[in-house]
Amino acid sequence: MSTPEMVERYIRMAGAAGTYIVRVARAELSGRLAAVLGELSPSLPKIAALSAYGWPEELREPIEGLLASLNFQVIMPEKGQGGYSWDRDRLAGASVGIVWCERYLAETGSLVLSSGPGKGGLATLLPEISIVLSDAEGCLETLSDYLGETGHALPARITLVTGPSRTGDIEATMTKGVHGPGKVIHFILDESA
Repeated sequence: MSTPEMVERYIRMAGAAGTYIVRVARAELSGRLAAVLGELSPSLPKIAALSAYGWPEELREPIEGLLASLNFQVIMPEKGQGGYSWDRDRLAGASVGIVWCERYLAETGSLVLSSGPGKGGLATLLPEISIVLSDAEGCLETLSDYLGETGHALPARITLVTGPSRTGDIEATMTKGVHGPGKVIHFILDESA
């Protein structure tokens, strides 16, 4: 399956799971991201959690600037003697988490978030809104393809995110956002968009 076909399949599967997909050229990312952030409820705190490591520097710095221009406080894990760590009190107040995701899966519509120093996995799991950025070329067909690609370099932990958090009580009433983000927005950077 070609990359464009895998991306189209991913969009169908992820959309069915509740992920909001935005295909955008890199040059238009700031404007589209500003529009999405501008639509957030005014009752949400203007605090954004960003991963400190694991994404293209040419993207992270402009996103930090954009967030500052929109009056968001930006928090990231900080590097210390024992590695990277979050100020958990500040992270608990974040309404938005923004991270880079290298791989995502067409078969299940899942984002593959690998662990690593400063990658900020908590930034995608704790805030109400999770914003994930990826290149179109990061789409793989299956989890087996991802595992085959990583081989012996498999990270200590991977998290598969398939849409917003959902849980059901004993009466099978589905509720979003109880154990994770209530909204997942995936920006796919695609020059053909």
